Amino acid sequence: MENENIADNVLNEPFWVVARVTTGKEDEVCETCGDMLSKDVLKDIFVPKYIRLKKYRGEWRRETRPLYSGYVFMVTDDPGALDKALTKVPGYHRLLKAADVILTVNDEEKAFINRIAGRDNVVEISTGYKEGDKITVVSGPMMGLEGDIVHVDRHKRLVTVNISLFGRMVKTTMGLELTYKKPEE
Repeated sequence: MENENIADNVLNEPFWVVARVTTGKEDEVCETCGDMLSKDVLKDIFVPKYIRLKKYRGEWRRETRPLYSGYVFMVTDDPGALDKALTKVPGYHRLLKAADVILTVNDEEKAFINRIAGRDNVVEISTGYKEGDKITVVSGPMMGLEGDIVHVDRHKRLVTVNISLFGRMVKTTMGLELTYKKPEE
């Protein structure tokens, strides 16, 4: 059974598929898959990440965390062959499927992830300000996502954002430096 996205891939561009892995083992699975799988089956593998600031002993330090905990993104020309090849990889769980159909990331979702994470697949910290209940992002990849913010943790300098993945909204965390003053222009 073929996925609609697979059947409609007239441009023969590689597919992005997503594997569910043990949370905290994303980088390990990336490395193992990169070593074990042929480039004919696996074109690229990555874990989109975000940067956050975390306070250790009174000092703020930059930390990198997975944007989608427990998920690894894979690029392939043949999702079925990749699914079969992954059965040999230790620590692997499964490609995301719906009714035995491998789900692929659509073009809008690819473009969005590429826009916020860039070439290195890392979402930098955005900056913004808060006036009353309204948040305005003035720089960084979160510009234009203000309406998708569902929770702000000002003390940890994090926000929870709704992002579309496989046509449904998924909550994820990103770094945001917030002030209560509008920056001077």
